[in-house]
Amino acid sequence: MAETVRDGATTAVGGVMVTVGIDLAGYTNTTGACRVTWADAPRVELLPARDDEDLLAAMRSADRTGLDAPLGWPIAFAALLGAHRAGAALPVRARYPMSEDGRPGVGSRFTHRLTDDVAWKRTGARGQRPLSVSTDKLGAVALRAADLMERLADGGPALPRDGSGPVLEVYPAYALLQWGLAQAGTYKGKKGGPARAVIVPALEEGLGLDLPAPVRERCLRSDHDLDALVSAVVARAAALGFTHPPETDEERAAAAVEGWMHLPRRGAALAELRGTSSPADRP
Repeated sequence: MAETVRDGATTAVGGVMVTVGIDLAGYTNTTGACRVTWADAPRVELLPARDDEDLLAAMRSADRTGLDAPLGWPIAFAALLGAHRAGAALPVRARYPMSEDGRPGVGSRFTHRLTDDVAWKRTGARGQRPLSVSTDKLGAVALRAADLMERLADGGPALPRDGSGPVLEVYPAYALLQWGLAQAGTYKGKKGGPARAVIVPALEEGLGLDLPAPVRERCLRSDHDLDALVSAVVARAAALGFTHPPETDEERAAAAVEGWMHLPRRGAALAELRGTSSPADRP
């Protein structure tokens, strides 16, 4: 897709942008994929997600892809493995510090990445701590994401993990928190039906669009399809500059290795994603 870059925001030439969202699972049948074509009347479609070939085809069709998966492992964890393999002294165990308002850090630097800690504190998601990519089942998802990123690069330079390239890391549950759409109960699984019944129409209203009936029904029925839709919307937000990129030297250095979770800016209206301007364009 042809695109221009302005003040860090990517906008497709001619005002039409295509974003894809992928709710990545391990090698199971629970992966979801969604494509949104952002024109005067945005078009939303759910895509096949049977295997990696389906996912790569979807990602190649997009200007930006929001991938719900970690794009790297903690730097300290990698150092731990290297020292253990070499029989050297293990790195000193360290935890992320408390925030200024007294919120705890997300956990150990061996188990969580810097972006996990930043997102945990930024969202205030006390009851929804990010999973560990090094000590939890999420590691299988990260392995699949790494393979997709390598194949998408097609033998060229590795794709950036900080979200500055065609793929960015997203976390739909945290995005819903940032947009004020999270519900008191979970929206996951069979118990999440009532929450999804609120979230889906709220997304439609906020974005000013009518989802095709089959898409709406699947998002109401499956959190995987809903997460794919949310991921595609976050990719649009990132392209227009409405997410938080790594800002400090520490964050930029970590994001290049560990990946970076792009969170929508709190208070930004979903309706602004229908336009083509970024916050930097505004007076």
